[in-house]
Amino acid sequence: MHPYLYEKVTEWIPKKSRVLDLGTGDGAFLESLQKQRDIYGEGVEINPEMMARCVERGLIMHQGDVLDGLDQYGSDTFDYILLLGTFEELEHPGAVLEEAFRVGKRVVIAYRNFGYFSIRMQLLFQGRAPVTKAVPCKWFDSPTAHFFSIQDFHEYCACMGFREIEQAYFNFRGPVTFWPNMRAEYALSLMEKIPEKS
Repeated sequence: MHPYLYEKVTEWIPKKSRVLDLGTGDGAFLESLQKQRDIYGEGVEINPEMMARCVERGLIMHQGDVLDGLDQYGSDTFDYILLLGTFEELEHPGAVLEEAFRVGKRVVIAYRNFGYFSIRMQLLFQGRAPVTKAVPCKWFDSPTAHFFSIQDFHEYCACMGFREIEQAYFNFRGPVTFWPNMRAEYALSLMEKIPEKS
């Protein structure tokens, strides 16, 4: 993920928040959030090696996949749920988001934009599944289960009843402010669930 992306997430998380990081990786970002924003944080990570590194950092961790991690918590346990770079790898993203909004008030999602112009050009001129900095693996080695653009994601949120409160977009040069569906490699969305009408 792009370093600017982590800076933006840090800006979005108020001090003293309760944060659950799904797919914590080596724990560097969760540790940084704890130091910079004085949050209460927990993480979920399935990779044993990464899990060990998180524990070495002194983080509160649960080993398992994303849905297993969410199942352990009651409703409204956290203020923010983080899904940074794992969303497109989920087999059932809708089920994960429903659980995330049960457990937390707001969800932050970071994802790769498959509408990025470099990906479009590779498909157009080479006729092959693209390989870029944001998508560095060949299709058969990639953990990605869903290939979607920023525009696809906006439509998905509207369909599922999720409101995007904030968005931010980035490419290798930094933040992208115009034509993000074409020019951004990564996207970031801060979301809440639209209350159901009674």
